Order: sequence, then structure tokens, then C-alpha cells
Amino acid sequence: MSYFDDIYSRIFGKQDKTPAGIFVNELIKRSQSFINRFQEWKNSDYSAELINDLWQSYFWRKQGVDKDPHILILESTYSNGFAISYEPKYGKNNFHYLFDYLADQVKKLDYRLVVSRHTMQEKGDIVESKEMHYLKPKTGFVEPIDQKFGNVQIEYIEENDEPTRIKLIANSYPDRKYKQADSFEDLAKHIFSIKK
Repeated sequence: MSYFDDIYSRIFGKQDKTPAGIFVNELIKRSQSFINRFQEWKNSDYSAELINDLWQSYFWRKQGVDKDPHILILESTYSNGFAISYEPKYGKNNFHYLFDYLADQVKKLDYRLVVSRHTMQEKGDIVESKEMHYLKPKTGFVEPIDQKFGNVQIEYIEENDEPTRIKLIANSYPDRKYKQADSFEDLAKHIFSIKK
């Protein structure tokens, strides 16, 4: 198992290469009506309030204080991130738009979207639906390579058609051919910015 496979399994849980019970495995393709609704959401007062509340929660959680909405901070030497637990007061559609918003924010930092994938699988009596955006920095090949914040993976997870959480993880390379990764705090500050 590679170093990043090990980190991934510790953060997201052990994953088989071809898990049994997967019955959907497809690329995400957003409809024009979804894109229109998402744009309206991004320009709404509600989205600005939610994103500001998430930034406040993230900031205070880093100080050891729990705030609403609840954010779990994930920290290690080469992998950093957070998980946002779903609450019904957010609304299912709003929480789903937040997932795409986070990817859009990362792309503004000169990142490219490598893949967006949707999978569904049975886990006992639970049907888990997972959408994932995987982004990498646009970099050259001159060493040391600027890895920015590392590779970023964002997941939106539902169980039995109900949202449960959104996770964002930045994985950096410890290899000498890469510059040291930028601070995850700077990434979080940008992600939760409400600038249009």
C-alpha cells in the first residue's frame, strides 16, 4: 500500500479496489437547470450566511471551541481538511450546492478539475451515494514543483437518499522534487470567502 493509499484509508476508511455492491459508477454531468439554480444559490444571501457561518465555525474549532454548524478538523503532516455534518436546517439542495461551491473555490486558485465521479453502493441495509471532485494544481515540470496546497479531494455523501456530510482533504507530497505545500489555513480562508 502506498503512502497516500494509507493516508486515504485512515481518513476515508478502507476502500476495496472494486467494492462489492457498487451499482452506479459514472462521471458527474450537471444539467443546465442545475447549473442555473446553483448560480442563483451562489448569489443568494442564504449562501453568503452559510459560508460565513462555516468560516466562523472552522476558525473557532481551530481554537478548540465547538460552534454551530459543526465542523470536524482533520490534520496530519501531509493531509489536512475538514468534514461538515449535514443538518436538516441547511436543506438538501443547499448542502449539495455547497459541495460544488467548494470545488469552484479551489479552481479559482489555479487548480484544474481532474475528475468528478458519482458512485452508489449497498452497505448492508444502507445505500450510500457519493459524489467526488478531485482537483490538482496547474503546475509546470521545473523542480522544485510548486504543489500549492497539494491535491484536493471533495466528497458529498448521502445514505438512503439523505445527506450526511461533505469532506474536503488536501494531500501534499513530501517528495524533494516538490516545494513545501502552502498552509491549509490559507486554503480554508479562501474556500470560505464570500467574494463573488
